[in-house]
Amino acid sequence: MAQLHYERRKHKRFDMECPCRVTDGAGRLLAQSRGINISDGGMLLAMGDGQPPKHGARVHLDFSVPRSTPNTFLMEEFACKAFVVREEPGADDCPVRVAVEFHRPMDLEIEV
Repeated sequence: MAQLHYERRKHKRFDMECPCRVTDGAGRLLAQSRGINISDGGMLLAMGDGQPPKHGARVHLDFSVPRSTPNTFLMEEFACKAFVVREEPGADDCPVRVAVEFHRPMDLEIEV
């Protein structure tokens, strides 16, 4: 008997690299990271320098999403509160990946 797979995510994910700064509630830098994929509801981060936040931690993210038009390329800045929903092993260039859910869904207007 075949099992049906239901997608639990509310928002479509996009594979997109975007620089991200992760701080705690007091504004202390926890890590410089990069987004691997992103949606209006959250992001998967490849943790770089610093201490990766643990499951359940509440963090503040400052990140940039690439935008392009026929004549320009720019990075649009975003800031939000989020909480860590998952930690997982990364690859050689990043030992840890962290999934975060935004405190409130964002309207990032991503089109790929």
